[in-house]
Amino acid sequence: MSEMILARGARLTVFEIDSAYCKWLSEYLGGRGIRILEGDVTENCRMHRDKQQIDRILGNLPYNAASLIISALIENRCLAPINIFIIQKEMSKRMSSKTGLKTYSFFSVLCQASAEIDCIGRLSPGSFYPRPRVDSRILIMRPAEPYGRIENPSQFRFLVRALFSSRGRILSNKLDKLHNLAGFPAEEGVRKALHAEKIDLRQRPETISPGQWVALSNRIVKY
Repeated sequence: MSEMILARGARLTVFEIDSAYCKWLSEYLGGRGIRILEGDVTENCRMHRDKQQIDRILGNLPYNAASLIISALIENRCLAPINIFIIQKEMSKRMSSKTGLKTYSFFSVLCQASAEIDCIGRLSPGSFYPRPRVDSRILIMRPAEPYGRIENPSQFRFLVRALFSSRGRILSNKLDKLHNLAGFPAEEGVRKALHAEKIDLRQRPETISPGQWVALSNRIVKY
């Protein structure tokens, strides 16, 4: 993929955590408009974002790191105008999951509240070497605010992550997790915000839609 991009005359910055593979890339593709950065993209993406404009992000993401990488890009505001990822089918389902399904999670809310997500293709196991046991999907993510502006993004993430931390428990049994988090009002304030947004304390977090999470977070900011 990198070779085809370079062949079109694009300038390419590559993040690679494996030092041996960095060396191979440098020997094979060096001098052709490629910049190779050794290290973890989840730790270095923000620094690179501040140094130059990013037009596109492309990645064939391993299953065990895909959610971490995508979450880091969102949380550090490093998504480019267009982001194209190859991920395993199961991860694609988690990103686009509907409310109430087993695949619906904090990660689902984070992705859907921060971007427009479109599946543009499927890849069979035979498209890869070594051959995996599962199908993959090609996704395009574009930064967006489909449920409106999130007033306090870090508080929004704390809120959703904390209440999803014990899946299956009702909200009233989880409010204590917010009490010691910086920036959150007392428990009574959170209860008032839930009531204002017509969210029942007997609900479970997986029954709350991304739009409701955004509205609840913005309401809490006011208390």
